[in-house]
Amino acid sequence: MRHTSIGALRRIRLQQHARADGLLTVIPDDGPLGLGITVRRVFTVTEVPVGGVRGDHAHRDCTQVVVCLRGSVSIVIDDGRDSVKVRLDRSEEALFIPPGLWNHLTFEGPDTVVAVFCDQPFMESDYLRDRAAYQAYKGVGT
Repeated sequence: MRHTSIGALRRIRLQQHARADGLLTVIPDDGPLGLGITVRRVFTVTEVPVGGVRGDHAHRDCTQVVVCLRGSVSIVIDDGRDSVKVRLDRSEEALFIPPGLWNHLTFEGPDTVVAVFCDQPFMESDYLRDRAAYQAYKGVGT
């Protein structure tokens, strides 16, 4: 996964069903309308102050799919050479982030809720949290 580039990012449109009594968002893990991964772990991030940052790491093996369920979040993704900024602010849109890409989430709105679906269980050894170690892993200069 060391050569994964930002070109591997993709947006996923989730199915929604609106009714007078609420909105149902379907998040399947397989099939043509699914997340593209087998979900092995799910977590949410809440109560981050406006302007707060989460992420700031990459994964060696874990693929993540990020959904902003409420509010808005900007995600800067980079591959050690190039970067792209993606804003998520609708619950029917998800961002597929393969391993080997550095992610930096900035929470833009109050009460923002982010859900992350992963294809791997938590393993600290999968994380690249140091920027210099990440660039060495990717084979790029600091």
